[in-house]
Amino acid sequence: MRSLQARLGIGLLLSLVVVFVILWYGVSSAIRVLSEDYIASRLAHDAETLLAAADVNERSAPKLAAARVDAVYRRPFSGHYYEVLTTGAVERSRSLWDQTLSAPMLAVGEERLMHGIGPQGQPLLIWVAGFRKQNVHLTVAVAEDLTPVEHNIAVFQNRFALTALVVLTVLIAIQAIIVRTSLHPLTQLRHELRALERGERESLSTHVPSEVAALVKEVNHLLGVLGERLGRYRNAFGDLAHALKRPLTLLHQLRRHEVLRAHPELGQTITDQVESMQRTIDRVLQRARLAGGGLPGAHFSVAKDVPALVGALARMYGARQIQLVNDVVENGALPLDREDMLDLLGNLVENACQWASATVRLTVRQDVGELIFVVEDDGAGAGNADLADLMRRGTREDETKHGHGLGLAIARDIAEHYRGTLSLASSPELGGLQATARIPLH
Repeated sequence: MRSLQARLGIGLLLSLVVVFVILWYGVSSAIRVLSEDYIASRLAHDAETLLAAADVNERSAPKLAAARVDAVYRRPFSGHYYEVLTTGAVERSRSLWDQTLSAPMLAVGEERLMHGIGPQGQPLLIWVAGFRKQNVHLTVAVAEDLTPVEHNIAVFQNRFALTALVVLTVLIAIQAIIVRTSLHPLTQLRHELRALERGERESLSTHVPSEVAALVKEVNHLLGVLGERLGRYRNAFGDLAHALKRPLTLLHQLRRHEVLRAHPELGQTITDQVESMQRTIDRVLQRARLAGGGLPGAHFSVAKDVPALVGALARMYGARQIQLVNDVVENGALPLDREDMLDLLGNLVENACQWASATVRLTVRQDVGELIFVVEDDGAGAGNADLADLMRRGTREDETKHGHGLGLAIARDIAEHYRGTLSLASSPELGGLQATARIPLH
């Protein structure tokens, strides 16, 4: 069981059930003891009355004066019974009819409270005591039916159980409210974690219970470290790109040198490589600017991020017309890392711009459980035999073209990281290469 609320609820429920069962048993037992003590005191009083009414001698059974005996002992099966025993003789109440109490003979001064079975099978409480009267040893046993007491105790137990059930239900409801209120900071923390995952927050709120304050502090510290590290990496790439721009400018100017004029092929080679490096640097700087505005781990938004990427690449490849077709119905943030998706699309679109004659088309659509990017160009395309080779890292279809040949391989690595796929085919409409990336959303 992983829910804290469920654990606390079940724990309290079991605790309350145990408490109420013990309380129910304790109260019932106390009432039973009090009732029997009260009956026993009354039976002792009746025994003294019977002793005073008894006429005993050693030669005959004891005789009781009827006028001094309560009428309840003369009514058959009344629930009140007695026996007066001497050595070899016994006098029983008319209420016993032909039954006996089976009371033992006790020594003079000895008293005993015991339970027995009545003439009709009912439970009896029997008070027995030994006496000496007129120099005769006798034992008086007085009994009373416990059925009314047992009935009243059973009624009390039922009412107590019903009341306890109501109280238990109320306490469980109150406890659920208290637990839910107490765990509200954790619910808020869960929402903040989701907002952090979407890139909507930079850190977690520190207004949390002390039990999780240390965890929140460590998470915020880790986020700060990762953010600073990512910022240093971005700055390092940007600084490196800026540092290379000046040497490249000098190399570009050297193509007019007299020595290179005498070797036009060498000059053209240098010019081509310098321009290729310049485009690479411009691309790195542009991606740094695009990614720099988002938080680490920010989610990807087709409506916001794709047009910005297309606009940046359109400025870099002004001679190419980049068409964007957005068929995504839900334009909110998707559970995909923004920087990864920009890197994937950037590589695919840039590769298409390098090989296109005039037009590049980017289509984004959402299918069941996946996001699909389709990038097409109107270039020369590739034959079926060459499509597999294009996916190998560093392979270029035409070695005379500029570029490092890593774009498709990098895009494939990103797609596979998300358990997606990248496939290549010929574009049925534009005639060039068509790259299709499928990224699962779950």
